[in-house]
Amino acid sequence: MHIQELIVQEPGRIELCEGKLDENLASHEALVETEYSVVSAGTEGAGFTGLVKQMPFGDDGQYPRGTGYGNLGLVLAVGSAVTMCTPGDRVISFSRHASRVKADAGRMALPVPGDTPGEKLVFARIAGVSMSALRSSSVQPGDTVLVIGMGLVGNFVAQILQLAGADVMAADLSDLRLEKARACGIGRTVNNGRDSLKNAVMDWTGGRGVHIAVEAIGISELVAEATLLTRKHGEVILLGSPRATAVFDATPMLLHLHLKAIRMIGALEWRWPQHSSERTRGITDNYRLLLQWIADGRLKTDPVLTHLASPQDCQIIYRGLASQQEEFLGAVFKWR
Repeated sequence: MHIQELIVQEPGRIELCEGKLDENLASHEALVETEYSVVSAGTEGAGFTGLVKQMPFGDDGQYPRGTGYGNLGLVLAVGSAVTMCTPGDRVISFSRHASRVKADAGRMALPVPGDTPGEKLVFARIAGVSMSALRSSSVQPGDTVLVIGMGLVGNFVAQILQLAGADVMAADLSDLRLEKARACGIGRTVNNGRDSLKNAVMDWTGGRGVHIAVEAIGISELVAEATLLTRKHGEVILLGSPRATAVFDATPMLLHLHLKAIRMIGALEWRWPQHSSERTRGITDNYRLLLQWIADGRLKTDPVLTHLASPQDCQIIYRGLASQQEEFLGAVFKWR
């Protein structure tokens, strides 16, 4: 069948292209007609800008390349072994930006609440990344938590940690992103491009530092700064994926980590199993919870949706997310 799909042709250039999709379904696949897909400015942005070429491991930046991993749409047909969804369900999946996709329903093609707009629910895909910070940490009600970076991932992790009872401070260089954080209920914010983040944190915590610091961008120097703002026996959560080369003196960070017995924890979403067990929670249950929080209004998405766009406007959207942070934050494509 003929489809439309987003393809990054080369660094800095993305196009809506005509493509073909084999109609034959494997036993674990679901054929989905896309309604909405959400853009990940970090992971997808690395592919759009070419930053992916600097990563010490990966695919070395092969182009042309498909993009996207947050898709919400209507199930048209399912393979013989699919149990997670049935034809007629609206589902969220880890599928790309395309008018129709074959979702891996053995992994994720999860039905969503039927009475909530899709442009809200599709943000659960990004919040699923954020959820791993909560699952990875030992956060307790009343803990002080610093979240550095108020892109979508950082915004949602700040909201999620507040829902868990933490006292959260959000930091970013963008006034727009801090404004959106406050609109989502994050009351304590600081622009660390204008004001001293160290002073803000130490004034807030009485000079002790935070219980938990979350770096939600993937900038190595900010990991070091977050560590130095963390108290004895605290935790530093690496939620963003460091990609760019960094050259700086890591000794102050490492000495503080060592002397203060701080734990540094990698919080990549895929460290968790897909399905829950008696000992651990799984990714699928995370998404069930997040979808319900969005439907209930507990996890706010309206303030972060700055652009609801046609896929034809993909170049404008990706360029804006990469370079215009005072205008672009959350972008969703509407496919039909």
